[in-house]
Amino acid sequence: MKIQTIFVIALYVPLFAIGQNSNKRWDFDDRDTAKAELIFVNTNRIDDLLEKQKRINSNTISVYRIQIYSGHRNGSKEAQERFNEIYPKNKAETSYEQPYFKTKVNAFRTRLDAERTLKNYKKYFKNAFIFEEHISIDKL
Repeated sequence: MKIQTIFVIALYVPLFAIGQNSNKRWDFDDRDTAKAELIFVNTNRIDDLLEKQKRINSNTISVYRIQIYSGHRNGSKEAQERFNEIYPKNKAETSYEQPYFKTKVNAFRTRLDAERTLKNYKKYFKNAFIFEEHISIDKL
């Protein structure tokens, strides 16, 4: 029994000692309060990913758009063609957001401008509505 106890202690004590290792430096001031300093390991890969995220976020803008159709592919294509016939100067685009194809038009800085335009579109597209979207500046 004693041999088993000594064996267990000899096996587990080094494991617990390794598990308690930390990268903290402790300093004590005059009032016996501890201050910890954490050491962060930062790799170039993390810096690259953070820089990429900043670039992605800085090139987007919040706009109001009008969606004239949501459904299957053929209906979306028909809505886009019909819109292009009625409003040839405006651009319509179709995107796929699972499980629907969505036909979206225009991009407005204010909701008020979008509301004014929506009234005209409602004559031809009864289910049209306004939504807010973050789009790339390059798309404008």
